[in-house]
Amino acid sequence: MSRGIILSYFMKILQAVHAFPPSQGGIEHHVYHLSKELVKLGNEVVVITTRDKGTKEEESTNGIRVKRLFTINFPLFSAARLPFGACLAMMKENADIYAAHGYGSIMPLFAAIAAALKRKPFVFTLHGYPEVRGMKRVFYYFYRFFIAPIFLAIARKVIVVSKTTAWKIEREVKKEKIVYIPNGIEEDFDCALDYEGKNSITYVGRLYEDKGIYVLIRAFAEIKKTNPGLALRIVGKDEGVRNKLEALARSLDVKITFSEVPYERMPEVYCESKAIVLPSKYEGFSLVWLEAMASGRAIFSTPVGEAPNLFEQVYEQNKELFLFKNEKELAERLSAFLANQKKYKKIIERAKYIVKEEYSWENVALQTVNVYKEAA
Repeated sequence: MSRGIILSYFMKILQAVHAFPPSQGGIEHHVYHLSKELVKLGNEVVVITTRDKGTKEEESTNGIRVKRLFTINFPLFSAARLPFGACLAMMKENADIYAAHGYGSIMPLFAAIAAALKRKPFVFTLHGYPEVRGMKRVFYYFYRFFIAPIFLAIARKVIVVSKTTAWKIEREVKKEKIVYIPNGIEEDFDCALDYEGKNSITYVGRLYEDKGIYVLIRAFAEIKKTNPGLALRIVGKDEGVRNKLEALARSLDVKITFSEVPYERMPEVYCESKAIVLPSKYEGFSLVWLEAMASGRAIFSTPVGEAPNLFEQVYEQNKELFLFKNEKELAERLSAFLANQKKYKKIIERAKYIVKEEYSWENVALQTVNVYKEAA
């Protein structure tokens, strides 16, 4: 991936996001790794985020100054959090550029208003659109028609991490504002290609309805019949569905190992796994895809977000071996992989090489800082 022209221009950058590590999630880790690289490039970065129990109100990590605000959480989306005093806190920072992340979060609105009042540029990053049902639709449509239009109008640039979501945001923002910059991958995700000796099929991510974990459990119950030595591991924070997952597993006589793992230990999770499964109903550009590929592990995913494009890039004509639409297809893909693991080794090795070469956080930061400069 070309780095493009590096513009020598150092800024104070404010990143507004609904959650930040140690909170686990794709957007959280995107902002963390991006901010870390922006600091390495000589920029000052402050993150304004919400405060979870047990976290400090203010701290510095890898040169990133983090300010956490008192927050009320709403049980609609993981991003539905209301931080008190956010707009004022952002204005006090007097940043050169205001950036915000996550469609469905209120943080982009506060950041956009702060930027407008300070007469500074605002850049929004779209990580994907949520798929909603039931009462969540009411909140989503209110957000789309009354909140998003405000911050999208103020935004000078809109960064998208997925080409497949770019055309969707074109309904809400001028095409010339949109810039595609994919996610990146940490160098720590690097395992030996020894998956044949492992026995765990692993899910990595939040335990949330739209992550489709039920599909994985039902498919695993099917392949377990011919692969009795397999284990199912689910790694991530429960957001209200673990009891349902456990009930389904009991009804299918499937044993699951649940765990929450700090992000710095996530490379171990991948290295200990035979394969990774991401059965999400929607994604933008999931870090799990890159982490699994960089770790030298097979990643099986639903064809959501950027998955079809990424899988075609790294797996070429073999991409359909790793994409599935339902539990039947997932069981078929996993069974084929388990029956002939050596056949997959060259495919997986090639994917690892491409991801390591093409998707670094350094490249992401260089492209992002150029967008910030253009917006200034």
